[in-house]
Amino acid sequence: MKCAFCNVGSRGDLQPLVALALGFQAKGWDVVVISEERNRALAESFSLSFRAIAGDLAGIVFEEEHAEMLVKGRLLKMIQEMERRKKMSWDQALKDWVETTRDVQLIVSGPLTCNETYSLAEKLGVPWVPVMFGPYFPTREFPNPFVMESNWFSWLNLFSFNFFCWAMWQKQSSETNAFRAELGLEPLLCRRGMLSVVEEKELLMIGAFHEIFIPTQRVPADWKSHMLVRNFLFVPKTPEDSLDLEVQEFLAKSEGTGVIYLGLGSMPAPPKDLMELVRKIVQTLEVKAVLCAGWSGVTNSELEEILVVKSCPHDLLFPKCKVILHHAGVGTCAAALRSGVPSVCLPVLMDQFSNANQLAKLGVAPPSIPFRNVPSSHGAVLEAVRFALESVEMMAKAQEMSRRLEESDGTALCVEKILQTYFE
Repeated sequence: MKCAFCNVGSRGDLQPLVALALGFQAKGWDVVVISEERNRALAESFSLSFRAIAGDLAGIVFEEEHAEMLVKGRLLKMIQEMERRKKMSWDQALKDWVETTRDVQLIVSGPLTCNETYSLAEKLGVPWVPVMFGPYFPTREFPNPFVMESNWFSWLNLFSFNFFCWAMWQKQSSETNAFRAELGLEPLLCRRGMLSVVEEKELLMIGAFHEIFIPTQRVPADWKSHMLVRNFLFVPKTPEDSLDLEVQEFLAKSEGTGVIYLGLGSMPAPPKDLMELVRKIVQTLEVKAVLCAGWSGVTNSELEEILVVKSCPHDLLFPKCKVILHHAGVGTCAAALRSGVPSVCLPVLMDQFSNANQLAKLGVAPPSIPFRNVPSSHGAVLEAVRFALESVEMMAKAQEMSRRLEESDGTALCVEKILQTYFE
């Protein structure tokens, strides 16, 4: 039995699916990760088989011109450029999808590839399991954060989800149904795309998050039983001796001083802005810092109080820090919550703002500061870090959230549910 785990985008868009793939592999399944070439290294770092499709959805954010758009919040122009590039590789990508899934008996899909993978599963006659990374299934209890923030009326909350899915489907329906026609399938005539399909067929949908990540901190009463929420999907913990020797030595020298972490994941960030911020933090607050450069281009620091690394396993580094400054991507939020260490969130785009608000609501982070405001808001960032360093209550809250996440293995529970639903 072979299962395909599919999504496109950045590491954060694929790693929860890698966790599920490893869970299925442990059950004796043959697994394959299907994504763009950019993500091959991630899959192969876990010794998973990888198949590539055409395209590079996340590549645009690493180009200087478009990275600047992102940092300054000019999302519309950037999204338009991403759509243009997607069309350029679309025909080849569809051919690749057909070829790479030809021999599978189960398809598990991230949110960015649901339209294609559902159609492929229907053509192959195999089960299809969508995975959602945040609480974006319709409910009356809170609104869709992509549409509005205020929780006013239950009917309006529900409308915000349905309207968002309807609007997205208006953009996607033509190309999706053209692909279905090539596969010999009937067009989808639903009003809200995959949301309608999931609801009408009561298909199992995996929520790859813990209930503390839901605005109400509990599963909404109007979510049906086929919507499964157990915990974040973590890959196996990194062996302690895997931490880079340079990082180990830096942490050992920093005992008694306190170390903060600063990293924006796959988000682009001007090197000058990052270095200026971290320099002010270490000099003003008398701490040391690990700066995870990611794709920012920062390579080193003149100050011995700052260690610059290209990447570092969050599950090893975060618990050794006093405060974690990050962009509030779902994966980083999950790692920060599991570490039991307070956060300071510097969101860049999309769901990162609502994720940051949720951490503040949980009491594990002060109010967030958009990264685009950081160059003019160093004082606010410093005060947020100072508060997170000194707040006994925030540390206690962070440790409480960590304990809750450690109570269950989300990956194992989701694997079992999928197998029970479709293969027993």
